[in-house]
Amino acid sequence: NRAFDSGDVREGSRLMWEAARTAISAVAANQGWPCDSLDEIKEVIYRLDGVDEKGGFSGSYPKYFSHFGVADRFREHAETVEWEYPEFQWSEVGFRMGRRSVKEFLNLLEKYVDTENKTQ
Repeated sequence: NRAFDSGDVREGSRLMWEAARTAISAVAANQGWPCDSLDEIKEVIYRLDGVDEKGGFSGSYPKYFSHFGVADRFREHAETVEWEYPEFQWSEVGFRMGRRSVKEFLNLLEKYVDTENKTQ
């Protein structure tokens, strides 16, 4: 929050992505899944949502993937030079909504780990 509040959206974006990546890595470690590359991180999310190799899923909307998409946009924002790719720029409202989504994502991942640890 301090980075965003001070106007450093690149650092705030980097920190939001880092928090999401760390939480995803904790879930992966708990399950014994690889999680060293962006592709492996995406695979963790697919597994959490029950997405098969053809992109199909059973049950409700893939809740982890929708929040992950927002976290990944923070990664893109942190890694992209704004003037080269203005389509990656968010408005202040976009950042505010994105931050909320990532925080909800972190809570979902924490609940997943807690639930898995209780059943083991």
